[in-house]
Amino acid sequence: MAAEVVDVRPAEPADAAQLLALLRQLATESNTFTVDDGLGEFSEADERAQIEQITRTTTNTIFVAALGAELIGVGTVQATDALVPERGEVGVAVLKSYWGNGLGSALVEELMAWAQDFSTLKTLFLTVQTRNDRAVKLYQHLGFTTVTAQPYLVVDPTGAQVPAIDMTLTV
Repeated sequence: MAAEVVDVRPAEPADAAQLLALLRQLATESNTFTVDDGLGEFSEADERAQIEQITRTTTNTIFVAALGAELIGVGTVQATDALVPERGEVGVAVLKSYWGNGLGSALVEELMAWAQDFSTLKTLFLTVQTRNDRAVKLYQHLGFTTVTAQPYLVVDPTGAQVPAIDMTLTV
């Protein structure tokens, strides 16, 4: 990968099929990444429509990391709900074979720039499992602060209860 350039960019409707395949693969590669239960029922047309809808908002976004024509990472911001429209939840995942190459940082930095320059959000937040030490350090390095006094238990994709913390960043 050293000689090739990874493009971190907003997702496009044409990415729909590859994005679905990426999300399905990511769900099998890590016990710290959770996808929506309904992902298996999502069609390419559904994903295309979702990408189109998301790109029209100021509170949601999807960025992808592309190596040539292959999607190898994804970063999202999703508004929590209509009652708190100024908070967006961050999600980031990179294919395991590309871990350690700075792609998680690049995705989060692009999400932060989007939030500051284009969104109407005031705060980004995320939940991270404490066993994912690299992710915790990444978020701290990028300015996120821990807002939970003590770790609390979340259920990982395998069904195990693991400690997690919430982190936030004002944009």
